[in-house]
Amino acid sequence: MPAITTLRDWDFLLLKRYSPQYLKKEDECSLCTYGPCHINEKKKGVCGIGLNAHLSKMSLFTAVTGAAGHASLAESITSELIEKFGSDYPLKLNDEPLQTPLIRLICGFKPKVLSEMKKVTSYINREITSLLSVLNMGQEGEWIDFESKTLHAGMLDNLALEVIDMSQIATFKFPSNSPDTPLQNSEFRIQSSEFRNPAILCIGHNSITGIEIMQYLDENNLSEKIDLYGLCCMATDMSRSPKGGVKIAGNQRDQLKFIKSGIANVIVLDSQCIRTDILHHASKMGIPVVATNPECSLGLPDRTGDKTEKIVDDLISQREAGVLIFDKKKIAQVAAETSIKRIKIPNSKFQIPNYKIRVGRGAISDIEIKNVAPPIVMGEIPGIIGFLGCPNYSHENGLLEMARALIDRDYIVTSGGCTAIDLAEVDADGKSLYEETTGKFDAGGFANLGSCVSASHLLGAAIKIASVMLHRPIDGNYKEIADYILNRVGVVIIIWGPMSQKAYATATGANRLGIPVIFGNKGERYGRMLEGNKSCGWEVTDMRNKREVFAGPTPAHLMTTADSPSEALTLAAKLCMRPNDTSKGRQTKLKNYIELDKLFSGSSLPDDIHLFVRTKYDIPPKYEDNVYDKLKKMDWKTVWIPDPTLLKSVEFGKQ
Repeated sequence: MPAITTLRDWDFLLLKRYSPQYLKKEDECSLCTYGPCHINEKKKGVCGIGLNAHLSKMSLFTAVTGAAGHASLAESITSELIEKFGSDYPLKLNDEPLQTPLIRLICGFKPKVLSEMKKVTSYINREITSLLSVLNMGQEGEWIDFESKTLHAGMLDNLALEVIDMSQIATFKFPSNSPDTPLQNSEFRIQSSEFRNPAILCIGHNSITGIEIMQYLDENNLSEKIDLYGLCCMATDMSRSPKGGVKIAGNQRDQLKFIKSGIANVIVLDSQCIRTDILHHASKMGIPVVATNPECSLGLPDRTGDKTEKIVDDLISQREAGVLIFDKKKIAQVAAETSIKRIKIPNSKFQIPNYKIRVGRGAISDIEIKNVAPPIVMGEIPGIIGFLGCPNYSHENGLLEMARALIDRDYIVTSGGCTAIDLAEVDADGKSLYEETTGKFDAGGFANLGSCVSASHLLGAAIKIASVMLHRPIDGNYKEIADYILNRVGVVIIIWGPMSQKAYATATGANRLGIPVIFGNKGERYGRMLEGNKSCGWEVTDMRNKREVFAGPTPAHLMTTADSPSEALTLAAKLCMRPNDTSKGRQTKLKNYIELDKLFSGSSLPDDIHLFVRTKYDIPPKYEDNVYDKLKKMDWKTVWIPDPTLLKSVEFGKQ
């Protein structure tokens, strides 16, 4: 399993081509008592750290914080599932072993039972401890090594995502490899004054808490008497349970709106993406809160050892605004009984929109991968676009329009996390994208993968495409697979509303795997991008003759931002191009790039079109005359289409 410097040489290859662009020209550091130090391009900190090293250190700080969030969730979920199902519980679904491409790629083995996931979480925890140590004053001092360690933190985050989702898929029998998951039916578009049933609202990321409540309601014949709502990833994952029974009330952004509606009789919190002032707002509405996670205790008294009746009485009488309970069964009992006994006063002005979302389908099947791998690598399917992450954008966000535009152009489009919930909205004509499309992973398909942790399935699909086409094993073969993805697999992630450190960590891990990420403009606040230089650094080794050849800026960036939906679409089309595209595939990709850029800039052709035309056969017939005129002005020359790798020829094939 790779230590913090095992993949350093691969990181340096990436960082040489995609050098970090730090968005601050000065900063203040208060990480030790030498400070605060005002650091700029001319002035170092008292400890000797320069501006770029300091900013790269903060990049690592953000990434390792995000990775720790998912790592802790992986640790707690696997522990709770082992306690519930046993350490020898098989990692299977429908009697078929679950595929774990990230675990195999990074850790070098295929886990068969639940307890083997602990080998992975132990590895993640060790590495995060090492990365935290690096943040100490008097440790690392060079930006490039800080950035290498940032990429390592991102990889650990990606690994934790797969541990979480594969564990809950195996135990709770969530869908996986399933393109035909049902639409989530929600009886919404009702005034909140009509919400007569008692209601429990769950917020957080640990599905076990919510599913325990679902099971309790079912076993006690309360499912028809108590409404169960979810916000954020807990809602998405609860909806994947075969029994169903949860209504998705919205995403992370909708917490205050739902609380102020007065619909909930009680709020159950887990961890992550929860407003820190949620207890205050719930108390103003007289809604009791049940916190359930040691990482989000909110100063509440631990009532785990008390009798259910006493806890419920204290919540109903408002002697306690909320309680902390760690026992899952007791959480379910307290939530159910409190919701029944508490009288609520809904806000009559509040409405929940009537949207339908396709239930998260989990991983991509091997059959689907084998069908799309050749056309993806050859460029005949123009690319795979994943809309993932947080909802930190305005309501007029253009998200739905972006997804629809890409689906109409035969990209494979996937969704996950809070973004998947917003993509359930209807357009101006009252049409829902989930209702109009299938969940297939194919050209023109729109596959909802699940919650935030389902990002692992998009990364896993890229790994499996590389493995199929490269005809090489993936176990412990990180550099070779990442090199193949970077040079041949046209996959791009769009995180349109980045908010959390976890989103940055997930994106950074994708970057190490060779997958570009486009943030919405809030992504600039992370302070660091990985962007290519158009004029240099685009040489690859041609494996046919072992010579260095010019491959063009494909992909042009690893991490960048877009200010508008039209700019994001243009970037997505550009970043799906790969050195290994066939001429037919490059024609399709250039046609999309030209047409989407025209919507963004109004220009007849992109300014940099000459960098992406290798031979005359790459030019889309529809734009042949215009492109030829542009190429003549740019002194363009035909370039060889390589069999590309960034790895040295002696390394390739010997990982």
